[in-house]
Amino acid sequence: MFKSISKTFRSKPIAVQPTVVGTDLINQKDLVATLKTGSTSARIAAVRQLTSSIRTVSISSIPELWFLAKQNLELSNSDQLRLETFNLFLTCIEASDHSTPTKMAYYKDILDYLASDTDYSVQSLRLLTNDGRDLYDLLIYQPYPFFKYIWSTLNNLPKREESQTEFALFLANCLKFNFNLFESKDLANLLSKVLDLATLATNIDTLTAYFQIIDTYISLGCVPPSSVRDIVGILGKAKQLGNVQLDHTIDGILVALLSSPNYSLLTFVRCTEIIGAEEKPAYGCLAFVRTYLDYYRDTSKVSTLVTDVLETAGGLLVPAIASCPALTQPGVANAICSVVLSLLNLGLLSQQQLTDARFWNCLIAIDCGSVDRSTVAELFDRLQAVASPLSREHTVRLFEKNRDVLSESQLDYVIDSYSSELRCVAITENWQQNCEALMSTFGTTDKVLAVLELAFFESLDICERREPLGHYLDFFLNDGFWSLAGYRETLAKILLRVDEQLLELLVAKFPSAAAFTQHVVYSLLVLCQSSRNTRKAGAIFDYLLKLASSAISTDHDTFLTVARLMARARPADDYIHFVDVCDVDGLCHNLARNVGTGHTRDESWKWQYPETLPYLPRELLESCSHRCLKRCDLSDWLELVVFTLETFVDWEVYSFMLGHLCPQLAYSSLFPSHDQILRLLRTLCHQLQLRFPSSFRPVAVSKTDVQVALIRTLSAIPAYRAIFSRTEEDLLISSVISALKSWDKTGIPCLHFLIVSCYEFSASIKRFLGPILSILQTRLSAAATAAPILDLLFSLSELPALISNLTTEDYKRIFAIAFKYIEYSKDSFQYKKEHDVDYLDSSLDRLPSTQSFEVSQQLLLFLTAMSYRAVCGWFLKLSMDQRSQLVDFINKNLVALGLEDTKNKVHYEAINRFVTADNSTRQIFAPDTEIEQDKDYDTCHWLHGDGLLTVASHRHTPKSLLTLRRSTAIDRFEVRLPAQHTHASLRPSFVVSALLGAQNADLKPLEMDDQVRRSVAVMDRIPVVNLHKIGVVYIGPGQTTEKDILSNQFGSDAYEAFLTRLGKLIRLRGCRDYYVGGLDTQNDQDGEYTVHHHSPVTHVCFHVTTMMPHGTDDAVSSKKRHIGNDFVNIYWNDSGEPFLFHKIASQFNFMSIVIEPCAERCYRVKIFRKAGIPAIFSTTHFKLISEHNLPSYVRNVSTLCGQFCEIWTNSDWQFNWERRYRQLQTIRARAK
Repeated sequence: MFKSISKTFRSKPIAVQPTVVGTDLINQKDLVATLKTGSTSARIAAVRQLTSSIRTVSISSIPELWFLAKQNLELSNSDQLRLETFNLFLTCIEASDHSTPTKMAYYKDILDYLASDTDYSVQSLRLLTNDGRDLYDLLIYQPYPFFKYIWSTLNNLPKREESQTEFALFLANCLKFNFNLFESKDLANLLSKVLDLATLATNIDTLTAYFQIIDTYISLGCVPPSSVRDIVGILGKAKQLGNVQLDHTIDGILVALLSSPNYSLLTFVRCTEIIGAEEKPAYGCLAFVRTYLDYYRDTSKVSTLVTDVLETAGGLLVPAIASCPALTQPGVANAICSVVLSLLNLGLLSQQQLTDARFWNCLIAIDCGSVDRSTVAELFDRLQAVASPLSREHTVRLFEKNRDVLSESQLDYVIDSYSSELRCVAITENWQQNCEALMSTFGTTDKVLAVLELAFFESLDICERREPLGHYLDFFLNDGFWSLAGYRETLAKILLRVDEQLLELLVAKFPSAAAFTQHVVYSLLVLCQSSRNTRKAGAIFDYLLKLASSAISTDHDTFLTVARLMARARPADDYIHFVDVCDVDGLCHNLARNVGTGHTRDESWKWQYPETLPYLPRELLESCSHRCLKRCDLSDWLELVVFTLETFVDWEVYSFMLGHLCPQLAYSSLFPSHDQILRLLRTLCHQLQLRFPSSFRPVAVSKTDVQVALIRTLSAIPAYRAIFSRTEEDLLISSVISALKSWDKTGIPCLHFLIVSCYEFSASIKRFLGPILSILQTRLSAAATAAPILDLLFSLSELPALISNLTTEDYKRIFAIAFKYIEYSKDSFQYKKEHDVDYLDSSLDRLPSTQSFEVSQQLLLFLTAMSYRAVCGWFLKLSMDQRSQLVDFINKNLVALGLEDTKNKVHYEAINRFVTADNSTRQIFAPDTEIEQDKDYDTCHWLHGDGLLTVASHRHTPKSLLTLRRSTAIDRFEVRLPAQHTHASLRPSFVVSALLGAQNADLKPLEMDDQVRRSVAVMDRIPVVNLHKIGVVYIGPGQTTEKDILSNQFGSDAYEAFLTRLGKLIRLRGCRDYYVGGLDTQNDQDGEYTVHHHSPVTHVCFHVTTMMPHGTDDAVSSKKRHIGNDFVNIYWNDSGEPFLFHKIASQFNFMSIVIEPCAERCYRVKIFRKAGIPAIFSTTHFKLISEHNLPSYVRNVSTLCGQFCEIWTNSDWQFNWERRYRQLQTIRARAK
């Protein structure tokens, strides 16, 4: 042997080379010694060397080589040495020839050295027998036949699951390829042992291997009948594991069983037995039954065998299912439902079985909530479909038990039994118990509610006694129904149908919870849809008011539910009705609850604005009858409001009350108690001065924000002016002044209120005017307050009675304020952007006045215009003596601003003219230039300073006409000489020299060529005053369409009275003295008259639609042509409906000033603004104005709005005086 090895080593260039192990050189001679007596590490190295040599070198006798090394497999050796030797063994087996002696020699070594190590023995045997295919020689080996090894190993399997699996897989192959070589008795014993092991096995791979062995037995038809139940039980248990690999093997075995004539019937019978008796394998056996059902009448795979089995033994299945001990297991329950469904679909259940109580008890015992919903749904559908009168009771019981999984159809099926059999009607025996059973079984659902509702109304019609009907009320008041969408409708129907006796009983039972109160509120709105429900509506309203009183300190959710309704109450003669919330945008914004202006809802909020509430639907509010709820005094409600404000209660309650009080408070007829109003006034005033209750704790807002809301609430106070003494008025104004000087944020609403107070509380304003002016001059510096301050100054200038006590120093303050804003606008202009006006955007701007906005160039121009207007307006209000005292102060400020600026220059000219002329702007339009062309007149022109002087002398009379055109005025004089002078000497040059001096250096003759004449004509077309045109539209009761509105010939008496004081009535035909805003002045096409107002520096023409022609479509179109082109329109809204912006659609309408009747002789005035227009006007939030002051207030507001819109839409806007000055400079330049 060694020679052959040596030769081999020498003959190959790749022969194994001696390897150094430690310091020893291993060679052929040392090999034997090393393998026998060498150290463990040396032997490991030698074994590795031999393994490598066998794999890489051709060796003649491998078994001989193995002989040298096999003793190293002995158990006494180290694990590493045994492993290396085992690897050598496998290499030897693989490299050896397959002769029987060699094979048997190796087998013997396996038995000698590896029998106790299952892993090593199985691995070597698989290699030796070609993975169990070649067993013959081993089976007949007499010293130790192969079966003996198998049996010994099966009885001594290692605990390691992987080892068991490997052996089972090897055994499966051995049986698969050598089944007939085994003895019958050995096979029987082997199957029994495998079944025992399979019963205990938990590893999926091990079970799969065992099932492969079982599959071999079944395929070869060698399973004893006595073992079938065991096999079915084992497979059934394994099926419950839910492993895909294992299920695939099990399904294959089952198909083999059911397709076998020997086993098909027996397997089905054993399955039914196990289902009815055993718990663990029940699920799998039900799955097997389901497989049988799947193959029913399918002859493509199993011929008719399965069909015959089911038709023969199918009757065993229902009793088995009925007695199944594993019914409560979800998987088993699901499988049973699936099997029963298949039986129904296949028609394998007889009517006798369908009426068997055991069958139904089984289904009822199943928890269908754990079963697949689609399976249950389909099963119940089939049971409902096959139900007969005999099984209807069972079906209803099953459905009642499983109501949570019923479909609408099945619910109807069960509930229909209650309705059709009148089980809940009061005339039926045990009707109360039936109602309770219905509710306990199916819960408080819409279906159940519908049954009870129908039963109640039927009982209401047939029962004479009212006592039983009271029990229905208890059912209806069950809190489980409250969350149903249809519950509020049911409650409303009940309230509509019951008589007063039952109504009183029902109201007495009402729970006070907020969830239920919402339904009561909704029901009240339903009652208020008709005037026939007056008494019922009154009872419910009184209940809600009483509930609010009791809940205000204990249940804020309930209180707020009622408060939402109460805050919507509005008067209609002696009745009240309910409307949708409006005019609280700004209030809610300041209280951080307006989600439409940037606030994000917080989960802790109990209210927000706007909010869509299902129990306060807009459609019911809009259709609420004005003749149903006969309540005209809401003093009880106001008492709760005042209590909330006085004591604070809770922030959610306080903020809601403050956020919603103002619009309702404007209707003074609702609150006739003078004491309450005075308490409310004092409370508001004290808190304006930051004198809050000790418990006051605002959330997410500052006290300043609360002050702003308080100020805005005061907008409704003028409705109660008649009950205030001078002391209360002074308290009111002083409180507002206190808030005015507190923070910049309070400045805007305070100023807006003071503007209104100039008209409504003039005496107190006059008293505190000095402190107000001081604050305006020194404390308020924010840009946002500029417009309101100037608006206030403008209003004061229009009310002479207020300013009669002002001193020279007061006037200087006023002028200083105006000059401050002129300077601010001038300095800021270049840093601001121009606002892009979108004429096509018709949306409404809802931002409150206190929300910051970007200051644009147009806004600065508007502030500039208002400031100069304030200077001129106030100066013209002064007496001539006062003007003389203040002219130097004003001139000084204009010079400081820079006379190089045209604005300052022209106003400097105007002020100095006004010092000596009380009304020097009388001549508004261009002079009659026809005289200048008359041949009877000799006309000459001179440039005189910054003016153009024209003298026209009559050739035949001693008369001359002098016209002086200046930037700020047109002056015209007529000069006549005494009779003794002849007309021949009265030449234009004579008149000029006589009046101005012959050598006057300022006089420069002007040659009037065509170019100069055209320039003069352009200047003549520029008016010397501000011109505004404003539409006035009347909306009659119930009118909503544009055509109806524009077809009005006249308005209400109040509207007509308003027009008479809005301005002067002027005749249009031939009108040349007044600005008519584009109205026809020749043919009365736009009516005979219109309303006009003028001041020394302003002319306003009102386009009054009721004064224009009517009756034809052309007339309507003509009205719209004027109204549609007016930037500002005044709407007198008597419609009773909320005003809609752009009611008369036009892209040029930027502001709508809406007047609506409110309290007695008081009117709500509010501006609706086009998107993008800042909220800078006093009526951005509605204001209440008395009838007496309404025309002057609206006129002033509309004029300011008109001025604003002109500038807003024209970034190049200039004063008319500026334009005239520039044109005059053009004439001067051309004259040179």
